[in-house]
Amino acid sequence: MRTLRYILLASVMLVAAFSPSKSVAQVSLNSYFNVDWQFNIPLGNSFSNGASGWGMNFEGGYYVTQDIALGGFLNFHTNNEYFPRQTISLTETLSMNSRQQHQMFTMPFGVLARYRLMEADFQPYVGMKLGACYAEFNNYYYIFEKSQDRWGFYMSPEIGFNYYPWPNGIGFHMALYYSFATNKCNLMSYKQSILNNIGFRLGIAF
Repeated sequence: MRTLRYILLASVMLVAAFSPSKSVAQVSLNSYFNVDWQFNIPLGNSFSNGASGWGMNFEGGYYVTQDIALGGFLNFHTNNEYFPRQTISLTETLSMNSRQQHQMFTMPFGVLARYRLMEADFQPYVGMKLGACYAEFNNYYYIFEKSQDRWGFYMSPEIGFNYYPWPNGIGFHMALYYSFATNKCNLMSYKQSILNNIGFRLGIAF
């Protein structure tokens, strides 16, 4: 996929920006970095409503106070939905009967804020992500494909925790989130005005 190079570049930049500088119970008490597998469930999405585990999340932050961290994030996800054979309107006067496979790829990125409720090996938190969202909508039918690229505003509150069970090592991360994006899709007979998702993330914490 042509967006893969941007994902890898942004991930490297996040790692470099938030690389820890001193060794404590976690790698650094002043900063953190999470790499996660991501699962999401679209809510009311008429284009592609299938739950999916085809996603990852990268984020990092620096604690500007003892409990408040500011940073950046990037994640990506692909949702697929199969539609059985039906009549598809191609134009006002042309239609065809075919199966369909809908694929929706989203890649939000931007800034984040996190409030740490406890400074210990177990660190629960509440957070908010704000930024832009790039989305690709693809409709595969018979030997044809129609697609659209769209940009939108992205917002995602979440709750979760980092847990560091070993001194001077990596830990675990888990989060529950809701996401909202203003990407619009108008592809053939399918229209979508906003994107709503709920999901969770499991990964490692540095």
